[in-house]
Amino acid sequence: MNDQTTGIGKRSAAERPFRRKAALRADAAAPRVEKVLPPKALPIAEPAPTGMLPATLPEPWERLHATPLGLGRRQAGQMPLVNLHRSDPAAKAFDVLRTRLLQTLKARGWHRIGVVAPTRGCGASFTAVNLALSIARVPESRTVLLDMNMREPGLAGALGLTARGDMRALLRGDVSYLDHLTRCSGTLAVGLGAGISGDASELLQAPACGEVLDLIQTDLNPDVVICDLPAILAHDDLAAFLPRLDGVLLVADGTQTTADQIRRCQQVIGETTPLLGVLLNRARGSGAENYAV
Repeated sequence: MNDQTTGIGKRSAAERPFRRKAALRADAAAPRVEKVLPPKALPIAEPAPTGMLPATLPEPWERLHATPLGLGRRQAGQMPLVNLHRSDPAAKAFDVLRTRLLQTLKARGWHRIGVVAPTRGCGASFTAVNLALSIARVPESRTVLLDMNMREPGLAGALGLTARGDMRALLRGDVSYLDHLTRCSGTLAVGLGAGISGDASELLQAPACGEVLDLIQTDLNPDVVICDLPAILAHDDLAAFLPRLDGVLLVADGTQTTADQIRRCQQVIGETTPLLGVLLNRARGSGAENYAV
């Protein structure tokens, strides 16, 4: 019994290696199953804080420095402004001029005009300021008034404002128009001058001047750009600036301008740039305090 048991036990032990090898061969023959891991969850991006999002800048016109004119507060020595006296014949004359001018400019696709006189003291600045104020009363319009008289800048005093710099720096491109111009209302912006420039004529015909004016026209999209210029017969500034203009308004003084001076001015203006009209200021018989256009 013992021997038989012992014999069986011995046979079983002897057979184990064979069974083990057979199992290993079976495992090797079986198809290998790869263990697939579940995909990792991607991290969810957190929304950026609202304060970090880039803000949309207002259009250039709205980014101009804003200063109201305060026309109701007349200052000593300030130019007569017809906006303060709507019943005055001069105010009505400027409104008529405004309407005719806007119709002409719109019909021809023009925007930039120069206001000039034969000699100093004829009222070119007076005309430029009051014409700009009249146009600015047209709803949904935009007017830019520029003091291009670098021989004797006077629009800042006429409007009771402080110039933000000299016009020379602006026209050379040293200063951005956004830092120089002042927006007086939703329809009027002014570029005022401080300081006298002896090289005004050279500056007005330099390429940089044209580039600055074109940038103002493109970015601000004004209906009219009014440029106040020095006297034609005193300096060559208008002749240098004519290629930048779409038209010229000539202001004559009824108490001092002669017919010969007007003819000489017409010769300077020539035929390349249109003469939009001759305005009569301080007509004889109307009184020194009145103005006729």
